Amino acid sequence: MNRDAVPLVDRIAFGAIVVAASARVLIAFSPMLIFDMDPAIDASPFIGATPAESVLLDALAFGSASWLLLRRMLSAKTIGWNWILIALACIPAIMVALFHGATDAEQLWRASTWVAGIAIALSFMAQNGGMSATFLRRMIVASLAGIAVVLCVRGIAQLTSEHISNVQYYTANRDAFLRSQGWLPNSPQTLSYERRLFQNEATGWLGFANVFATVAAGSAVLMANIAIGRGVVAARSWLWFCMVLCAGLVITSGSKGGVSALALGLVVSIVARRWSALARPLVVALPIIAICGIILRGMIGLQWGEQSLLFRWYYFVGAVKTVLSSPWIGVGPAGFQSSFVQFRPIECVEEVVSAHGAFADWMIAFGLAGIGLVLLQLILAWCSAPFFPTKSGISSEESRSTPMVGVVELSIAVVVLSSIVSIVFEAPTLDSIGYVWRFAGLAAGSVTTWAVVKIMDTGKVSADRAVAIGLCGIAAVVLTHGQIDMVFWLPGSALWAWLVLGIAAWWNRSDSDADALAKNSGEMNQRIGVNRIALAAFALFFLLGALGMVFVVSPAFVRQDQIALQAAIHLNDEAQKGSSDLLANARAQAGESLFRVSQIWPLRTVYALRAAEQWQAAASCDPLPNEAGSWLRSGRESAQSVEAIRSCQFAARLLISTIAMREAEISSGSWEAARDALRRLLAMNPRHSESWLRLAEVLKQLGDGPGAHSALQTALEVNETFSLDPLRQFSAERRAWIENQMLKVK
Repeated sequence: MNRDAVPLVDRIAFGAIVVAASARVLIAFSPMLIFDMDPAIDASPFIGATPAESVLLDALAFGSASWLLLRRMLSAKTIGWNWILIALACIPAIMVALFHGATDAEQLWRASTWVAGIAIALSFMAQNGGMSATFLRRMIVASLAGIAVVLCVRGIAQLTSEHISNVQYYTANRDAFLRSQGWLPNSPQTLSYERRLFQNEATGWLGFANVFATVAAGSAVLMANIAIGRGVVAARSWLWFCMVLCAGLVITSGSKGGVSALALGLVVSIVARRWSALARPLVVALPIIAICGIILRGMIGLQWGEQSLLFRWYYFVGAVKTVLSSPWIGVGPAGFQSSFVQFRPIECVEEVVSAHGAFADWMIAFGLAGIGLVLLQLILAWCSAPFFPTKSGISSEESRSTPMVGVVELSIAVVVLSSIVSIVFEAPTLDSIGYVWRFAGLAAGSVTTWAVVKIMDTGKVSADRAVAIGLCGIAAVVLTHGQIDMVFWLPGSALWAWLVLGIAAWWNRSDSDADALAKNSGEMNQRIGVNRIALAAFALFFLLGALGMVFVVSPAFVRQDQIALQAAIHLNDEAQKGSSDLLANARAQAGESLFRVSQIWPLRTVYALRAAEQWQAAASCDPLPNEAGSWLRSGRESAQSVEAIRSCQFAARLLISTIAMREAEISSGSWEAARDALRRLLAMNPRHSESWLRLAEVLKQLGDGPGAHSALQTALEVNETFSLDPLRQFSAERRAWIENQMLKVK
């Protein structure tokens, strides 16, 4: 194939999309640059990407998708009504995402990633077939395999060295870390954190073992199918090794869902290979079957000891109630937790931020508009399965698939660039061993892309057939596990998951069927130009999105983060001087800076909450500062400024109630105000046991003994509902203290 057959700009556009999705998998993300820990103890900024970098990666996907749609509009072939109808179904969700993001930065940067994933899927579904498409599709498949190996090498590093180092560092600095978080040594927060920290599991840069397992399991299925195809022995042997690596990490992760998804992907591959006519309905049914499995597990209840799916059932119930409470526009991508704490079943012990299911998360976030995304994924599921009709007189060995020049170079460039971007972000924390692991991953990923391309370039149709089946298998893994985990919610994996479905659908879509649909509607479309208008409209929208992210949103995030970072550095400098007065004033100044930052568009709710925390901490210095009353009032007002925002409503009310109690204690506020704040909090989350204890103390101060007794009794009753997770329950000493208090106020 002539290199010029695929224009350089198209190579760059497709490569940019893969880099955007791959970099997200290889970079850690945080909602804020600083103040995740107390800067008075540690003023180091977060090492990884924050919303500023996140939206830049989204812009890369938006801009590339815009170019691909524009190129499709200018092509000679028309596009059928099927793509237009699918694209139109996504518009309501996109509009609702913009609505939520306009007033809340947390909603904005998360919604941006979701919409970028939709843009990738739509741009892939709009593409033609032909030799150029084959070149680009092979590049994407090879890059996906390479990136998976880079991720898995990091998983090995975590299991063999990084986990040990992290535990040793935490053990040596435990007291300082707990103080920075505001946790007591034996509090439920500390015990839960340590339980997760001490688990030696591979999470890559994603932070969640189950999400890591999805990527590894799907990639193992893909590489296993490609390795079956005929090709160079060395390439096939390397792919088998990588497949065992990915599958082994899934098994050692302990993720039951990941292991099940791995097995299911292999089963779907067998079905697609032997009974291809059954593959499409099977793949479409998988996410529905997963949801039905969750419902069935919920009906069984506590009679069965398995808890993973049981918890998913609790999330599902909370999701349904959330959708019913806000059916038209939903609560946004970041708004679930504040609703879930109100609607969760009594047995549920967690306060999750996601329903752990793609369909549920989309309905929660966008209300009825989420139906469009559900339909889009089901259509992608249908197209992701291959169909191999029998053609008499033509065997697969008589047909030939054209080898292509330049695919391996472009694929390796994508893997190397994504890995380098990741290393640049992590550079401040990497030691020599860390660099060895990172470059080992880069090298292993590059060899993997070479092996995949080498097999696809054998010239045998059987190789392309193997890739088609492998893509069906990885799509099955993503579709199924995406209904029981946060694969499509988490920023690190969302673009990757949409990319997988997009390339699987593009590769396995019947080009003859697409051409027939276009031909049937082509004459009318050419007269009125509806198809080209639709493509141009979406291309323009995604282009505007890219420009907005690059020139408006990202710079705004950067300015906010820089102000917060300067405040943190100043606070740390003052804290080192050992003066209580200087520390109190520095905290108050940090609160002022953070509050000012939070009010600049886009509204940064996390910084408003951190401002309230700093003002509260300033007013709690010993001896009590003269300005304590005004600082507490400022902190309460800062939290109240974002109390109505869905993404932080529960956290805001918790802070307001804490500050109100502190105001009453130093006589700058009233116990009635503290009581009212606690009741508003408990109306949202009636199972926050510590707040029932606080309410009892407030009612005691107001002379309401029976009310205080009732609140203490409720705290004990709520405590019993956490029996599925004893770490979240009161200790024996704590229960004894509560019972003693009940006797005093009875």
